[in-house]
Amino acid sequence: MKRIGVFVCHCGTNIAGTVDVKKVVEEVKKHPAVVYAVEYTYMCSDPGQAMIKEAISKMGLEGVIVASCSPSLHENTFRKTVSSEEVNPYLMECANIREQCSWVHKDREAATQKAVKIIMSMVEKLQANKPLKPISIPVTKRALVVGAGIAGMQAALDIANSGYETILLEKESSIGGKMSQLAETFPTLDCASCILTPKMVEVSQHPNIKLMTYSELEEVSGYVGNFKVKVRKKARSIKEDICTGCGECVTNCLVGNEIQLPEVGSVEKDLSVEMKSELDEIIDEYSDEVGPLIPVLQDINQKYNYLPELALRYASERLKVPLAQVYNVATFYTAFSLTPRGKHLIRVCQGTACHVRGGAAVLDELKRSLGIGDGETTEDMNFTLETVNCLGACALGPVVVIDEEYHPTSPAKVDKLLKKYKENGGEVGK
Repeated sequence: MKRIGVFVCHCGTNIAGTVDVKKVVEEVKKHPAVVYAVEYTYMCSDPGQAMIKEAISKMGLEGVIVASCSPSLHENTFRKTVSSEEVNPYLMECANIREQCSWVHKDREAATQKAVKIIMSMVEKLQANKPLKPISIPVTKRALVVGAGIAGMQAALDIANSGYETILLEKESSIGGKMSQLAETFPTLDCASCILTPKMVEVSQHPNIKLMTYSELEEVSGYVGNFKVKVRKKARSIKEDICTGCGECVTNCLVGNEIQLPEVGSVEKDLSVEMKSELDEIIDEYSDEVGPLIPVLQDINQKYNYLPELALRYASERLKVPLAQVYNVATFYTAFSLTPRGKHLIRVCQGTACHVRGGAAVLDELKRSLGIGDGETTEDMNFTLETVNCLGACALGPVVVIDEEYHPTSPAKVDKLLKKYKENGGEVGK
């Protein structure tokens, strides 16, 4: 049986105000393993700790119980105290008679009896305690961070900047996570990309970070300091050394998105004489250029206000470019549209500067006045309404662009602005 000393703390009036500390000490002394028991106002103070040290030396204590507040507050304090007297720190136990007793009772007698029982249970526990010693194990100074969103990237940078090799694992093809899909961030409405992009670049260029995208964690084994992980790198169809990680290849993949292409075959017979003549004129203009597809599509889009299916098929035949590639380009750039647009294209900026100055209200007023939603066209094919994240005119916000002409505006000015484009063929100022 271990020789145990019990030290009961008043904790000012936190414990002594409800618990009869003197009575607790007298009851605890009755346990055969308790060879010494005492009370003190503040056991965590220097005099209180000196009292514990002196008792260990004089009474030959092999274990110590401090009845006071939560172990989360002073367990380390008392472990250091007993260690200085060559008592194993794990042969010291804290009996919580404050949070678990005095603070939850009003009845002094009941609180006192409960405090005695808590201390007695710790005496029995301490009887079974065994001395423990810290061990040293080799540690692989390398970290794995799973998930390369904004939190994962910041964690990887913090570790890497501390001088440790860090592996950053991301299951998607590009880093950035959900934040990369946002236009702005709460509550400041700052541009999400403005915050995220510098961190993405820093992560990709940091000498202590190994970035593994399109990879998933399969298995974890080992223990603290010596974990082993198995990572599955998913098959790619890109060249990693030249990939920018923009992700457009995923969103525009013809196979993955199951785009239904028209049947391949000569389309010339389906074209009207007028349309064939117009398309020939556009294509012939770029016949001597290398890679004429984009300028040809630009002119077709400008001519018809969208890219008709027949026009795409005819451009594929004339330019000898696979139809899949033509559709790839046509769906990649937001300037192109596969559906008819109105005579006048209205683009409303919803970026940070325009948003805080009432850009959302301007958009709502345009929707009301035109009777259409975002991305829709009026029945008379006169107006198409679109939203954009930035128009590069923050100082003028809120800004609306109609047919490439910039208009600083407000909800009250919307009807007057639209009237200009409805009168006299839409020519402003006439």
